[in-house]
Amino acid sequence: MSFAVRLALAIASSILVWAGGSAAYEVVRKGGPNEYSKWGTSKQAGTSGGVVTWGFVAEGTPGSSYCGIYCQGGSSSSLPNFYPNPSSSNATTPLALASLKDVFQAAFDSWSAIADVQFEYVGIDSSHKPINDPTVTSPMIRIGAYSFGGLVAYFVAGETFAPPPNGGTGAGSIFLNTNVGYQLSIDGADTGRLLDFPAGGGLHMTDLYDFAVHEIGHALGLGHSADPDAVMWSGPQPESATLIPAYGCRSLSPDDIAGARFLYGPARQPARANHVTSKSACERP
Repeated sequence: MSFAVRLALAIASSILVWAGGSAAYEVVRKGGPNEYSKWGTSKQAGTSGGVVTWGFVAEGTPGSSYCGIYCQGGSSSSLPNFYPNPSSSNATTPLALASLKDVFQAAFDSWSAIADVQFEYVGIDSSHKPINDPTVTSPMIRIGAYSFGGLVAYFVAGETFAPPPNGGTGAGSIFLNTNVGYQLSIDGADTGRLLDFPAGGGLHMTDLYDFAVHEIGHALGLGHSADPDAVMWSGPQPESATLIPAYGCRSLSPDDIAGARFLYGPARQPARANHVTSKSACERP
C-alpha cells in the first residue's frame, strides 16, 4: 500500500514522543514536564480526561486556515461515495453523516472502556461557526465531512487534530474526505479482510468503524504506533482505496490501551454495554 493512504495526525507546534521501553505508541508533548496534549483540566500524564462532548457540524459549516486543505469550503451533510454492498456491487449511494452517530459512539466507547475519559454526544452543531472559531464551546470534538484538496484530495480518507492545547477550538476536530469511498462492513469485531468488489480483488474502501476508532485515538492525543497489531499502527492503513487486500485491526491492542492509559489513567466509569472489547492481536495473513 502506498504511503499516501496513511492517515495523518495534524499537530501545531507539537513534538511526538515515543513512549520508550516495550511500548510502541507516541504521544504529543506540550508545556511543562510530564505535560501532554490531552483532554481534562490537567495536562499531566495519567490524569482524567473528564467528559468530552462530540457532535457533527451542520452542512455548510465553513472551514478555516486552521485546517487548510482538510476543510475547504463548507461541510457536507453526507458522504457521497458510500458502498452499501461492497461484496457484491460497486454501486454507491450517499450516506448521511448524522446516521453514523451509533458507529462513532461505539468507537468512542471502546476508548472509554479502557481509559479515564468519557464521551457524550450533543447532537449536530448548527451554529455554522467556522472550524477553530474562538467562541465555539460545544461540541468539544467537531466532526465534519469536507472535500479535501491538494495532494491528499483522493488518497487520504481523514484528518484529525490533536487535543488541547493545540492552537484553539479546532483541537480534536475530525474530518472525513468526501472525495473517497466508504463502507461499513463490520460491527466492531476483528473479522479479517475488508470486503471488496469483485470478490477476491478490487478497491477496498475505508471502513467507517475502523476509521472512527483510529481517528478518535488521534483526537485523544495519541500519535501513530510502531506496533502492527495496534489500531494506531503507523504502517499502511486499510482506510483508503488500494489494490492490495486490506486487513484492519478494529479492536484496541495492549499498546493502544497502554497509550490511552498513559495519558488518562485506567477507566473508572463502567463501560457501556456496546463497547468493543480488546484482544491481544488482530487477524492478518
